[in-house]
Amino acid sequence: MKKTNKVLLSLASISILATPLLAAACNRTGQFDQADDGILKIATGFSESGVQGEALQGVVASYNEWLKKNPDKKAEGYLPVQYEFLPNGYDTGTLTNKLAAKEHKTFWNILLNYPTSASILAQNNMNLALSNEEFEDLDLADAFKNGNKGIGGNTNNEKWTVPFGVSSEMNSINKIVVGKLVSELKEKGVKIDENKSTKLKSYMEYYSSKSNGKKGYVDEFWKSAKASNEEDVKKEIAKMNLDLSDEIFNSYEKLVKFAIAARKMYPNDLSKPILGIDSLPTAINVMIAARTKGDLSKGFITPSVEHAVDGGYDYGSFQKSGTPQNKIFRELLEIIFEGIETGAVWVGGGGAFGSNLLTKHNMALNIGSTAGYSHTYIKENKITINYVEDEKNSINSGNLFELLNGDGKSLFQFKINNHTNKIYSNDYKDTVGKHDKKFVSKEKVDQVLAKVKDNYSKYKLVRLGYDSKSKKLGSYQLKGDYADKIISLGSIFDGDKNEYSLIDSSIIKTKELDTKALLNKDDADWVSAPLKGKVDDKNSIFVQGPSFVLIHANERENKATKLFINWMFKHKLDKIDFGTKKKTESFTNVSPIDAFNIYSSYISPTKSYFNNNDTSKLKLNEASNKAFENFKKAINSPSDYQTADDVASVRSDKLRDAIGSAGRQIVNKVASGKKVKLDEFLAQIEKLFK
Repeated sequence: MKKTNKVLLSLASISILATPLLAAACNRTGQFDQADDGILKIATGFSESGVQGEALQGVVASYNEWLKKNPDKKAEGYLPVQYEFLPNGYDTGTLTNKLAAKEHKTFWNILLNYPTSASILAQNNMNLALSNEEFEDLDLADAFKNGNKGIGGNTNNEKWTVPFGVSSEMNSINKIVVGKLVSELKEKGVKIDENKSTKLKSYMEYYSSKSNGKKGYVDEFWKSAKASNEEDVKKEIAKMNLDLSDEIFNSYEKLVKFAIAARKMYPNDLSKPILGIDSLPTAINVMIAARTKGDLSKGFITPSVEHAVDGGYDYGSFQKSGTPQNKIFRELLEIIFEGIETGAVWVGGGGAFGSNLLTKHNMALNIGSTAGYSHTYIKENKITINYVEDEKNSINSGNLFELLNGDGKSLFQFKINNHTNKIYSNDYKDTVGKHDKKFVSKEKVDQVLAKVKDNYSKYKLVRLGYDSKSKKLGSYQLKGDYADKIISLGSIFDGDKNEYSLIDSSIIKTKELDTKALLNKDDADWVSAPLKGKVDDKNSIFVQGPSFVLIHANERENKATKLFINWMFKHKLDKIDFGTKKKTESFTNVSPIDAFNIYSSYISPTKSYFNNNDTSKLKLNEASNKAFENFKKAINSPSDYQTADDVASVRSDKLRDAIGSAGRQIVNKVASGKKVKLDEFLAQIEKLFK
């Protein structure tokens, strides 16, 4: 999940800040009214052709049809709804621009985005709030009612947002690799608790089973990474006092310790990490929530009336040595850092996901969003991979563009898989298609033209990703002769943060991998992501997914917006159909919000959803079922389980980017054989956050 693994609900029920914050917030500007055109507008970063986009279109169509059949509802204040699919996912740039321009004709009534968006709206006094009674009437499960309390600028806990669809984190398991590592640790004297190791024993059995047919391949594949002196390794592991059971999956401390022990057995190939963490900021926020039991005042970003400009949160103290905020941040970051510095832990983000390594047997476990479930195993029995010089320098086929001649209006066309789209000059005036591109400047046009004009086949355009400072996500470890065959272009397209390179086609190789080299579904398992940093902390379940962010418009449309939200949660649909002409799916006797989430593979935040006695109707997959069970624990056992997430203020995205980017940079240094220190890691976070 682009910012797929983002935070939507607040940590816990706490009281923050005092009323003077709103008056003190110097960034706030005057509220403005939008033109009353009698139509409610919903903006979303969903892909129009994805399941979420299909579901939104289906829900809106059902609502508008219901309104046509019940014309008396217009007299009650209901208005028709239309949607707008935004091109840049959950990016808030368009929102900021519309606020700055005081756009009153094409602005929206509802934005499907993160609570950070509500904090941005608060700076302009443009939030629309439900009353407490209206909010309570929505049938929300108790665990999802506290999302507004942590929003920057929301001093009175006004109901600016409503949770829409939620997901969580999961731990995806390569049963063959984990089974291999656990088996070999046992051979080296590590004790396994037979009574608490149902999962680990099943992985060991799967690895050794002749029926899976992949043991020999994985053994050979990992052979080059194996330590040469096994007796020394055995002694090193013995010093760790490591005991294994299924409890290693419950806390980051235990899981990282397992990864470090496994790395000691296989230290010689750093392209094969043991544990992947797609979102380092998420892991830290879970550990912080678990340690503080959800008390924001004891975390690393704390409420402060003195920091009104940042939405009422102190983003400075955690960077100052010796402060309580710095101590807790440093202590919990160190848990992950110990794995990173040994090469045992890999950190993703900015478009890089551990599933790419996991599914090729280059990784044992990966923690990521439940929304990415379908990417954690390979459906096919063979695939073709692309790489530069060495298979370690792999390129996802979705990031490899073949350049073609333009069609007259466009400068170029680009082909990705079987789809062809257009690239326009920076001065192109007409509307650019959703999947087309437009150069950001003439300089970038000239840079690309100088290389590919009249010889389009010489280079491939490769999307590299991005991080907080718009720096290149990854790099290729190449010999000197290849250095001049890769041309870094930077960010070249309007509205696209990703960086690109031109790579000489002659050094891009392909290779076909058969089923032995792939993690198929039978080879995979899914367990909950760790819910805490250390054993004695409180179990904390990360919550992510879109919210309804409500926007002030005018008196009539504000009323209609509230009525639409109520309809989404309270209306019962006799039947609703989702999908395309080729494939449709129907739901009966269901609320629109529950229908949307079931079709989209989200968890619905409603009581009706969690009270459903027939969970087969919820269509949960292996990953979303883990999230469902965890959320039920937060609902039914709040003394032992709680929800967790980011602070939602104007600087939270920048901080997430800084932490994730610093993590990736440290991982890259380790991968190139360099030593790293925790203080260097902390300094890099501070540098990127400025």
